[in-house]
Amino acid sequence: MMEESSTKHHDTHALPPHAICDMFFKYQKMTDDAVDEDLDIVDFRRGLTDEQKERIVPVAMIPCELIQEAQEAFKEMTETGPVIDDASGQKPEACTVYEHQGFPGLRLLPSLLPPECQVMMVDRLLHRDLANPLHKTNIHHDYVIPYPPTPANGTRPASFFTLPQSSKDHIFTPLNSLSNHKQLNTVQFLQKRLRWLTLGSQYDWTTRSYPPVSPTPFPPDISELVKTLFQNAFEPESGVVLLYSPKDYMPVHRDVSEECQLGLASFSLGCDGLFIIARDKYPGEEDANEDREQEMVVIRVRSGDVVQMDGETRWSWHAMPKVMAGMCPEWFAQWPMKKYGRKEFEKWKGYMQGKRLNISCRQVRG
Repeated sequence: MMEESSTKHHDTHALPPHAICDMFFKYQKMTDDAVDEDLDIVDFRRGLTDEQKERIVPVAMIPCELIQEAQEAFKEMTETGPVIDDASGQKPEACTVYEHQGFPGLRLLPSLLPPECQVMMVDRLLHRDLANPLHKTNIHHDYVIPYPPTPANGTRPASFFTLPQSSKDHIFTPLNSLSNHKQLNTVQFLQKRLRWLTLGSQYDWTTRSYPPVSPTPFPPDISELVKTLFQNAFEPESGVVLLYSPKDYMPVHRDVSEECQLGLASFSLGCDGLFIIARDKYPGEEDANEDREQEMVVIRVRSGDVVQMDGETRWSWHAMPKVMAGMCPEWFAQWPMKKYGRKEFEKWKGYMQGKRLNISCRQVRG
């Protein structure tokens, strides 16, 4: 029987320990060259050090057949338009699942998502899901958003990337004319101001809570992809899509608003990033003691990598101090490619070259 779900022992307003904050600032200031040379960083492409191999051990294998099955089902669930071509010409490979012995429930899945699957996911997120008014963004509280019209024939999805880049007919207007917010055009919105998008149950960043009942379904195709890959370990009910440019970061925080003990999965797409996670060295210490000692690990996450946080690690402090400029894979950097026969996307070619997307999928209740 599942243990009764409860997160009431986690204060959503607690301050993080000083140790992880210091580590955050250290890596935020670090140059890209220094990151390449830092052997304390877990980097699967470079290879693990002997010390890291003692603590980060393979515990399972996701067979290539299962990954292929998940990808093909994801492809078939597209609502409109032709399926995209394989982004790299490579077939899915088996994925080794690693678990960190110092962080119960922390599993690392390098290169889980094949290239084609990565491109399809960004297509769904930034064309379809961003254009859905039920999915809130970071500018909803401040702007009237000119959503793109859905084509009358219904054969092509609506997309902000079809709007003119700069036009008086497509302006993001401040809700409060007396505020300091200035009007935005489409380029300013997509390139600079768009920071996050919420899927499914809409998390309220102000109250740090979820609505009792959500009228917004989690995208079923992404849900099925996640459930297939993780063998129904949890039901994706809410997702946060974070969009980073090279100077962006995610401060130290922990995800404790969900009323569910099940784990979450965090997918990386585009440029490389550094991910820090920490746990109390001596469990049982009070959150109020910000000087408590921490065990920490820094992981370089690349496009297609997945981090699964389960068990004790589900409630750990974590952060993204740095995004690596120019590290988007070459086959991905030119997104959005010409899709659905739409020449409008050509003017946005190269959008992903300087972007990193992270989508974390979690179950809210149950």
